Amino acid sequence: MTTLTGNGRCIVLASASPRRRELLSGLGFRLSIDPSAIPEPERKPGESAASYAVRAARIKAREVAERHPKGLIVGADTIVVARDRILGKPVSTEEARQMLESLSGRWHEVYTGVCIIDKSAGRSGSACSCSRVHMRRLARPEIEWYLSTGEHRDKAGAYGIQGYASLFIDRIEGCYFNIVGFPIYTFAQLCRRLKLPLCKS
Repeated sequence: MTTLTGNGRCIVLASASPRRRELLSGLGFRLSIDPSAIPEPERKPGESAASYAVRAARIKAREVAERHPKGLIVGADTIVVARDRILGKPVSTEEARQMLESLSGRWHEVYTGVCIIDKSAGRSGSACSCSRVHMRRLARPEIEWYLSTGEHRDKAGAYGIQGYASLFIDRIEGCYFNIVGFPIYTFAQLCRRLKLPLCKS
């Protein structure tokens, strides 16, 4: 059986995220990076966090797919949800501070929607992964130190679990890679559903 990784097939990643690039490269894919230019969509009234994450991933993948007549397009969108409030990427240090204060000492959820479009076969699919994360209670000096590192920039929820913020996380439930920004297991399941094997059977 020919596999996606075995034949060096190229994936068009509709994201500029270095975390997603690193994770997919680690699976043996050749990547072409073509980020979607579409801004984050608004959450619809009554829309669940999972549905919103999938819809955002699908919108991004479809926009990029229009520029590529063939190949595999992969879109993803990660959101952090605390008490049903979506925490996106902070636009300022003050907003990042408020996000970290709201996460301190509490559980929150991380959702990543993934969409794959196989232009050659004319099929597509999408799925979502959810992980729960508990951040220990943070003292004000710890928050200020973390903000001084600049790691909060361009991170949903104003933190990156794979970096300095790993010092703050004491428990997780679910897929770690989902919290980083790309749920590998969910991606593999989606590939199998679309008959795109990742390994030999």
